[in-house]
Amino acid sequence: MLVGVLGFFTVMAFLGAVVGIVRGDQAVTPSLVLLGCVAALGAALMAWRRSR
Repeated sequence: MLVGVLGFFTVMAFLGAVVGIVRGDQAVTPSLVLLGCVAALGAALMAWRRSR
């Protein structure tokens, strides 16, 4: 369940970062949020694989 929630928020953060970049806005904050989401998702996936 955690992987699904983190996956959803990672996709939303990715879309937010892409929209910000396309509009020409400063994309530092959305990019850092995306980095955090990807790191958390990666950690959750590694923990899930270890527990299987």
